[in-house]
Amino acid sequence: MLDDLQLIKFIKEGRLEAFEALMSKYKDRVYNIAFSFTASRSESGDISQNVFLKVYSNLKSFEEKSAFSTWLYRITVNECYNGLKKRKNNILSLDAEINKDENNCLKDIIEDKSGNIEETALSKEMQLKVRKAILELPDKYRMIITLRDIEDMPYEQISEIMKISQNKVKIWIFRARNKLRNKLKNI
Repeated sequence: MLDDLQLIKFIKEGRLEAFEALMSKYKDRVYNIAFSFTASRSESGDISQNVFLKVYSNLKSFEEKSAFSTWLYRITVNECYNGLKKRKNNILSLDAEINKDENNCLKDIIEDKSGNIEETALSKEMQLKVRKAILELPDKYRMIITLRDIEDMPYEQISEIMKISQNKVKIWIFRARNKLRNKLKNI
């Protein structure tokens, strides 16, 4: 399998199959970051599509000063914030998406074949509560929790993606986790 820099070289030479390989490698992670930030499947799909369009359009400007993945995730973070600005005009979409997920959650519990419906129900319910609490965090804390605790990125990479110091990353993570803990206590 080719590494990112080899794929980028091939893309710059006009080989579209290299872009498809690069996109294939990162599409799930980009989508998951967007979904963790937005809680909307359709919006996450739109953000992912925009990210890869921007990557393709701007790949010539990628200077290889940082890892490709860091550059890609920075674009993803920016697109999430851009999507948030658009969504502020349509607050109902968040509640609709969470309600849809609650209905899917009930369907999953009913169709559970493990035999432990009560445990499955509690687990699914807690996942929804955590997701809802994360969505209520301020934007910077929501993104930092997404990158560190959901995507398991190292502090150094988060620092590059968010363009803040590693100390600030640690402080924001600490504050975000405290806010999240307090929100979950009240649920």
